[in-house]
Amino acid sequence: MAFPLNFLFGTANADHQVEAHDPRHEDVWDLWERTQGLSPRGRATDFWNRYEEDIAAAAAMGCKLFRFSTAWARVETSEGVFDPEALAHYRRVAECVRSHGMQVMLTLHHFVWPVWLERDHGGMLGKRFPDLFARYADRVAEAMGGLVDYWITFNEPSQLTFGYIKPWWRNRYYMPPGLPRGEEVDEEAAAVGRLVPSLFRAHARARVKIKARRSETKVGVNPLVTGFPTWLQMLMDWAACHRRLSEALFKFTTRGALVGERAKVDLVIGGITSGRHGRFESSDPYLRTGKAVLVKADWAGEGMDSLADKRVGVLGIGNQPDGWKRDLPPSAKKRIFSNYDEARSSLAVGAVDAVYGDAPFLMPHGLEESGSFRFLVTGLSDESYVVLAPNGHGDLLERVNRVVATFQREVTAGREEPWIQPAAPSDEGKLPPVSLAEVLWGPAENERPGEGRGRSMKHIRRRGRIRIGLRKDTPGLSPACRGEGLELLLARRIAHQVMGDEDLLEIVPLEPSRRAKALSSKSSWLNWAWRFWGTTSLIANANWWYLGTSGRLPVELCPDEAIGAQDFVGLDYYWGLPTHKLHRFRSLEDAAHGKFIQAPVWPQGLFHALRRFHRWFPGQELFIVENGSVPEANGVPRGEYLKLHLQQVEKAIDKGVPVSGYNCWSITSNREWGHPFDPNTDFGLYFVDMDKDPELRRVETAEVEVYREIIAAATTRGV
Repeated sequence: MAFPLNFLFGTANADHQVEAHDPRHEDVWDLWERTQGLSPRGRATDFWNRYEEDIAAAAAMGCKLFRFSTAWARVETSEGVFDPEALAHYRRVAECVRSHGMQVMLTLHHFVWPVWLERDHGGMLGKRFPDLFARYADRVAEAMGGLVDYWITFNEPSQLTFGYIKPWWRNRYYMPPGLPRGEEVDEEAAAVGRLVPSLFRAHARARVKIKARRSETKVGVNPLVTGFPTWLQMLMDWAACHRRLSEALFKFTTRGALVGERAKVDLVIGGITSGRHGRFESSDPYLRTGKAVLVKADWAGEGMDSLADKRVGVLGIGNQPDGWKRDLPPSAKKRIFSNYDEARSSLAVGAVDAVYGDAPFLMPHGLEESGSFRFLVTGLSDESYVVLAPNGHGDLLERVNRVVATFQREVTAGREEPWIQPAAPSDEGKLPPVSLAEVLWGPAENERPGEGRGRSMKHIRRRGRIRIGLRKDTPGLSPACRGEGLELLLARRIAHQVMGDEDLLEIVPLEPSRRAKALSSKSSWLNWAWRFWGTTSLIANANWWYLGTSGRLPVELCPDEAIGAQDFVGLDYYWGLPTHKLHRFRSLEDAAHGKFIQAPVWPQGLFHALRRFHRWFPGQELFIVENGSVPEANGVPRGEYLKLHLQQVEKAIDKGVPVSGYNCWSITSNREWGHPFDPNTDFGLYFVDMDKDPELRRVETAEVEVYREIIAAATTRGV
């Protein structure tokens, strides 16, 4: 069975991820990235000015559809004030798509909304939100005329719930707006209980406005679908329809792990990047830095090109391989080291020509032989360092965060290293904000401080000292460095905060590759089971959007006006786990932390989702609005990933499922919602080095030809 002749192959992007930051028209994610110590979008790929190039590239692959989004903050600059030039710009983008023989899919709300909406009207929870969103949709539809074929009102509405739900093992919300500090599960349930019907109302009213402008246009949404086994998905969907929200949230958000895990150390500090270790609880970032290359002071070359065919020492731990595979010339000869001291010593004696790694560890404060080396390049990435603790030690981490809030300002005090920066701006001694409400108005007077999650403090004080693990090549432990480095200084501050005396600190030197192992405990499986149970009970992982529009949700969650309010069934699908691999559940959590390179690939989950939604909506076409991968996920190259998933689409069509189109995410590299840009987060068919290439050149990846061949073959064989 071939794809139908009218099948729409396409590709896509999103405004915040590809348009350059404009300080005049910030959206809520701009504030969130800046105040949470995340990677800002910066120039992104400058799609605003280079849209013609990307659209032409999509057409050259044979695509027949291109999806982009309008930035509400640019279109409606303040309440009721619409920018005609912004509207005209997006119309020109749509006209460009049409001029290349492609249809247009337009998204109105791709995870972002104007700051004024959050500040003045309570964002998506505000009473006026449905009508304000409908007015915005109407003005965009008016400007677009008849150019748009498919409209997406809300991108992945299922994920928007994570702006109001904070898992017990995290001290931060995944996305804005967040709730005030100290809110309990009842408040989170109440917020989600307001969000869900608000989104349904806004979608339904926007659809009415759009179709009044052009009746034949099609309006829908694209919930994110995770591939769970059919039996488990049915249980999750049943629970969403029959349980109160607070019951569907409590296991996910209850303060504290099931057990407080005991490990070799209480904390680990040193070169652990934010979001890389979903197995543990983490602090706020204490340091912002990035990858760099160290050479001898008399090295004659300049720039990364001078490393072609040269011997480069690399660290084979953490996220280092992800970086050097991206940054170093392919012809560079890599030699793997287990720690920085060994790598730097090899550089000193000429055994290697350069060393690639984290800047603070390449040239640490107090390095004895600092005059013998220099940086060839710095700023190859944007990363934040955190302190890790075993699960069940949230009360300890709350004290760590209070130290971090003060420590960040001291990171740069009296230091000349430009590669070391505070992780996020904060007032002296105050914790960084956890919500946009704190950012916009400051902490509320009645805001409750965190009371702690776990029993670690009692255990530590009974022991009489705190054990903190530091990598053995940390300044202060390494024989190559004089005095104390930042990590040792932070450890002493934490000991003073926790024990009242920094002399009650026990430093445990760790091999860099065994940092995480020092936090492991025999009881970790209990917390894994607790997290799995809570996550699979969470309404966000149910198909609540289509349960609502098909009339299965209670009316207090899905108002009558939204039932049946769609013209097609859209969905996004990326990762999944069959029954026999549910023990790898943590790899799905890693994907939520931006570690997509470990995300579990299960193409059959897409087939099951298509069959399920066809049963629920037998008379409507289905559209895969997003599907794609980083260069390699779970050992599966991106080209193979695309083939495997499109085979499942073909299989669904063969079974009578009316799938009308497929978008490969995404046309270029883009900013992945505050995560550092590296192979873990690069979904682009065309690679754009947003951090290092001032020209933002589009470089064709091998998957461009793969997708081009798939489209050509489908067109040839189409029926």
